[in-house]
Amino acid sequence: MSNPLKSAIYFIGGLLFICQSLLIHAQTKNKNDVPPISTLRAEESYVFLQNKDSANRTAIFLKPLKWISLGKHVHLTLGGEYRARLEHFTNRNYTTEDETFYSQRLSLHASLRLGTKIRLFGEVYHGYVSNGNQLLESDELDLHQAFVEWNILQKNNTLISFRAGRQEIGYGTSRLIGIREGPNLRRSFDMARLILQQGKAFLNFLYGRETNINFYAFDNTSNIFEAQGNSPILWGVYWQRPLPSDIRKLDIYYFGFKSNLAQFNDVLGEELRHSLGIRSYGKLGRFSYNTELIYQFGTINNAHIAAFNLEADWKFLLAKKGWKPMLGIKLDWSSGDESVGDGKIQTFNPMFVNPATYSLAAVNTPANITSFHPNITLTPAKGLVILIDYALFYRTQTADGVYVPPRFLTRPANGSTDKHIGDVVGLQIRYDLHRNIAFDVRSSYFIPGKFLKDSGATESTFYIAPTLSLKF
Repeated sequence: MSNPLKSAIYFIGGLLFICQSLLIHAQTKNKNDVPPISTLRAEESYVFLQNKDSANRTAIFLKPLKWISLGKHVHLTLGGEYRARLEHFTNRNYTTEDETFYSQRLSLHASLRLGTKIRLFGEVYHGYVSNGNQLLESDELDLHQAFVEWNILQKNNTLISFRAGRQEIGYGTSRLIGIREGPNLRRSFDMARLILQQGKAFLNFLYGRETNINFYAFDNTSNIFEAQGNSPILWGVYWQRPLPSDIRKLDIYYFGFKSNLAQFNDVLGEELRHSLGIRSYGKLGRFSYNTELIYQFGTINNAHIAAFNLEADWKFLLAKKGWKPMLGIKLDWSSGDESVGDGKIQTFNPMFVNPATYSLAAVNTPANITSFHPNITLTPAKGLVILIDYALFYRTQTADGVYVPPRFLTRPANGSTDKHIGDVVGLQIRYDLHRNIAFDVRSSYFIPGKFLKDSGATESTFYIAPTLSLKF
């Protein structure tokens, strides 16, 4: 039996044992209402633990770490995560190469409040992969977040704050800016943000640069103060407000993007791109919807940009009891370049996209892509969600090629007139055992279409990744 197969058996067996043990603990019902653990850990607040009579105090795992008093107006919160994953590819990257490897991510963070005005937040990351150093997967130890936050004004339902330093950000459904949860190591920016909140509405102004992840200890950098840094620059404003019903929301935003070296179809050079977007989402009875439209303009070298992206993600709840089946359809239309050598570029740039937003396989990125995703979501038990997705991918324009996450050209058009890139059968099973423990399995089978068959390696690709996440 091969070593990767032994590792897979031991890993899955260990996961099942751990999950069975934890499930027994999770079945103990907790009557206390506890705030959920946030995807962005820096946004969590345990200020309520100041109240010693709070009913929530008994429901917090490792609660002594969540509100440590260091003085009359000085308090410290500690937390972290351990994420273990086993990944297997059959015919990775459409070739005949099979690969099985183990990865783990360990993070520890601290939030220090100095009175009501100042907060310091820091988080360190360690990433390990069993098959050697891999980009976005391996990092001995590094500072993933480190920022200072100043509450300029805090009165009634109004908060104005300024945050500067290394930080995670994510907006909307991560179509342009996401935290990149798929790979082992998430994304962060060296950035300044002005945050205005009033009730459930907020307005963000931001400027910064993506952090480059390197393999060794404390060597990650964004070159934020260097004009010729190799990380793209991001700036913009994001506004979100709830509509009167409070179950529907509206987002309007602008993002600027500058890269010293970009390549799209027949254009190579400095890119300056502006994105204008509007998003409407919410629920109407059993119907839930998310619709987003993005228009981009700017220049790459001497070519003028005119690109767009349209997404519609709609779901309908068939039954409120039993497995609560929900039928869905997701449509994505991302523009591609219409003609070579015309001084224009219509290829959409997804910037800092979360690849899993567009398919469980994360094999394509929304540049020159038209895709259809019929899907069904089932909830057999509390905390258990099953998603079955079938995705069909086509090139929007035959003059343009295929791009991989986040925005890199991998298959040029080379004169092919066929649009069909391929189909993906996807399965995701997520089980939140309780507030701190989640088990997730993602699997997909990619079937290449005629365009890929005409342009290179075309093996069908199978992928599966069981993941265990422990947060505190």
